[in-house]
Amino acid sequence: MEKTRFRVRLVRPLFEYADVEVEAGDAHGAVAAALAGAEEIVADAWRGRFDPGEYAVDAVHVSEAAGIDDEAFAAIAGENRYLLLKADTDAGEGEVLYQPWIGEVDDLMIADLCADWTGELAEAEAEGVARFYDWLERHARFLKEGPAKVIPLRPPREEE
Repeated sequence: MEKTRFRVRLVRPLFEYADVEVEAGDAHGAVAAALAGAEEIVADAWRGRFDPGEYAVDAVHVSEAAGIDDEAFAAIAGENRYLLLKADTDAGEGEVLYQPWIGEVDDLMIADLCADWTGELAEAEAEGVARFYDWLERHARFLKEGPAKVIPLRPPREEE
C-alpha cells in the first residue's frame, strides 16, 4: 500500500495564570478589578504550560500535504473554536466560561452547537450516574448483608 503525506493541525490547551493584587470592597469587586486589568499584565508575568497528564491534544484538521500552502492550511485549520467548561472537582460545581467568539456567531449556530455539546454532556452525565448507582447498590448490599462469609476449606479427611 502506497503512503500519502498529510498535514494535520493539532491543538493543545495551555492554561496560564497570573497572581495579582487589587483593592476592592468585597470579593466580587476584587474579581471585577482583576479581570478589568488582565489585559495590562505583561506577558512575562503569566505562568503555565501544557499538562499532558490533565489535558488531551485535539486534531482539528487533516489534508493531503501536496498542493496546500501554509496560508491556505492556516485558514482552513483556523475554523475551530473552543468553549471552556470549568470544573471544581472538590465541590462538584461546574460552570461554562463563555468566550468572546460566541458574540460573533449567529443565534441558530449557537443553538446547533449547544445541542451537540449538551448531547455529549448528557451522555457523560448518564454514564457517571449509572456507575455511581452501581457502586451505591454494591455498598448498600455490603452494609445490609455484611462482609462475605468466610468458609474455611479443609482438605478432606482420609478414611481410616
